[in-house]
Parts: sequence; structure tokens; C-alpha cells
Amino acid sequence: MKSCVRAAVLLVTAGIVAVLLASAASANRSGVTTLRLVEKDSSFHFVDNPPSAAKSGPSAGDVFVFTGELLTRSGKHAGMLHATCTVTAGGKHPVSTCVGTFGLKGGQLQAQTTITDGAKADHIAIVGGTGVYVGVRGEVISVSRGENSPFSDDTIRLLAA
Repeated sequence: MKSCVRAAVLLVTAGIVAVLLASAASANRSGVTTLRLVEKDSSFHFVDNPPSAAKSGPSAGDVFVFTGELLTRSGKHAGMLHATCTVTAGGKHPVSTCVGTFGLKGGQLQAQTTITDGAKADHIAIVGGTGVYVGVRGEVISVSRGENSPFSDDTIRLLAA
């Protein structure tokens, strides 16, 4: 389940990247901007649809929603993430598909991923945006700082339109 939370947090990180992309893109001739950010979990809610997760762990159809704060490496607020994940395969290592929207200065950034519980890193696709982020695409690689930590370290690669 922690991987699902990490995926959500990763989506938040993608939002921070978008904020920094506007200033960094002009300095990068290749059109690729790489950012290293920190995500912080804000809120999390798990909807346990039958059968009960208490007995067998998450099952297909369970849902979790969360919000996260996106922070720069210096700890400054860069935006908010709002995401929803649906468990598509339950069991020992559940699989979830997640979509999220990053509210950022100048527009929104949309991301999606499929995560597997227990993965060492989550890979999230940045599939587009609005406002100053129209046409942005790329990937976020997120690594949790640990099972009980609300923080993840993210490496974000953005391709400008």
C-alpha cells in the first residue's frame, strides 16, 4: 500500500517540475529539463470495497485518494497534487493505476502511472498540461525515503513542447 502512496506523491513531484520547467527550459538546448525534488504526503484516504483488505490485503476495486504538497529542494511550496488510484489486481503485491492533477502557478500538469506494491522505484508518465504547461510530457522516477517516511526523492525529466 505504501507504493500506492509513493505513486501519489510522485505525481505531486511532477507538479514541482513543471513550475521549475518554465525557468530552466531556456537554458537547456536539448529541450530536456531534469529536476530533483522532494514530495511530502499531505492526506490519504483508503476506500476498502469488499472483500475486506484486513483479511487478504487490497483487492481489485479498492480505491485510495490523496493530496500532497510539492516542495523545492530548499523546502519552498511549489504546488499541490490531487490524485486517485484504483487497485486493479490484489494479493501479496497489489497493482494500482493512478491519475493525478498538479495545480501550479500558470496552469495544471496531468500525470498517470501503474504501480506495483514493493517496487524499488515508481515510474510516472507526464502526459500533458494546461496554461504554460501545454505540450509538456516526460517522466518522474520516485524513490521513497522509507516505509514510514512521508517524503520521496524524485528525478523528473521534462520534454518541452
